[in-house]
Amino acid sequence: MLPGIDVSHFQQTVDWTAVAASGIRFCFIKATEGAANVDPRFSQNWRGAGTAGLMRGAYHFFHPSVPATTQASSFVRTVVRLEPGDLPPVLDLEVPTAWAAIAQRARAPLAIQWLETVENLLGATPIVYLSPAFATEILTNAPALARFPVWFAHYTEAAAPTIAKPWNSWSFWQYTREGKTAGVTLPVDLNRFNGSLDDLKALAVKPPPSPNSSH
Repeated sequence: MLPGIDVSHFQQTVDWTAVAASGIRFCFIKATEGAANVDPRFSQNWRGAGTAGLMRGAYHFFHPSVPATTQASSFVRTVVRLEPGDLPPVLDLEVPTAWAAIAQRARAPLAIQWLETVENLLGATPIVYLSPAFATEILTNAPALARFPVWFAHYTEAAAPTIAKPWNSWSFWQYTREGKTAGVTLPVDLNRFNGSLDDLKALAVKPPPSPNSSH
């Protein structure tokens, strides 16, 4: 398993060189939330993580009351493009009370609309971030989500997170919100990737095929 972190403006200034030197191998960075809210430190964190040599991914905090395509467009406008070696985009699904007004059968389709729109626009299959309880209680283990890699938020002393259907395994695991790491003075979310560095690179965005690859 590989160690990683995820950050937003709540972590304030991050020393990405120190983060990379500490052994952290990847990071997820908040880009957007809702209709048009851009994290004020996204550009700075995105550049800093890339310069420090970390594998980086961007995430969107979803508001179910806002049209999914509006949110997808805001995310893509902010991220602009993904470079080879970047991690796939992430859809952050949480706050069960915000979903209470949405009919149960309409919930998973909202998430899938964002996922498919971003997949088409950025050319990478996104990751779904949620808790095992959210997957079951809010999204009723919707089978259509199974083709997207999953990042479980599950704070437990166990050696691995609980896996909720429709998934049979996990790709990323956020195991604490109260972590400490070099380069970040405030508490930070700590994560693990379920595989080797080669496995993580295989999940990352691929370079476009060269014009001569078919000859």
